[in-house]
Amino acid sequence: MTVAFLVAIGVIALASIPFVILARRDFARLGRWSLPVALASGVLMHGLALAILGLAFSDRGSLYAVTPVILVAGLVLATAGGWMIHIGRRRFGSTARVYGLREDELIEQGVYRRSRNPQYVGYFALMLGSSLASGSALALGGALVFAAFIHVFVTGVEEPHLRRDLGDAYRAYCGRVRRYL
Repeated sequence: MTVAFLVAIGVIALASIPFVILARRDFARLGRWSLPVALASGVLMHGLALAILGLAFSDRGSLYAVTPVILVAGLVLATAGGWMIHIGRRRFGSTARVYGLREDELIEQGVYRRSRNPQYVGYFALMLGSSLASGSALALGGALVFAAFIHVFVTGVEEPHLRRDLGDAYRAYCGRVRRYL
């Protein structure tokens, strides 16, 4: 089972390379993502989260023996991550905005007053909490690779697009609000 989750993560990682290229192209050409790129975004993000959750379960105990305190702490972190994903998406107000199909306003309310990327923070917390709760070395590695990939994507694709399209308002927002936490 662990091998199947590792293969899924590898496939998602490989599929992320053309995704980044297509996302950048869509931003430059359309000012938003096309429907196929938006769908790919959802499949890749949710697929990776599910694969890492599965990996945490199948590889449990490989890093350390889980104690009740660690289990609870990990589950609290994972739950907080899921909540952050939810409230970030809700603040966007539409599924079209969540998936990059509508890039027409800067969202600065709610959780976006504290983080420019609360949904990415939420996914990381969900993955990290799951890896901690299970004591999985492989899931922890997957969560860290996810964080590195997201940082490269945010700084190399999303932020340049937002600076270009939203201009001074986005630059001022960046001055007030941290990228992650």
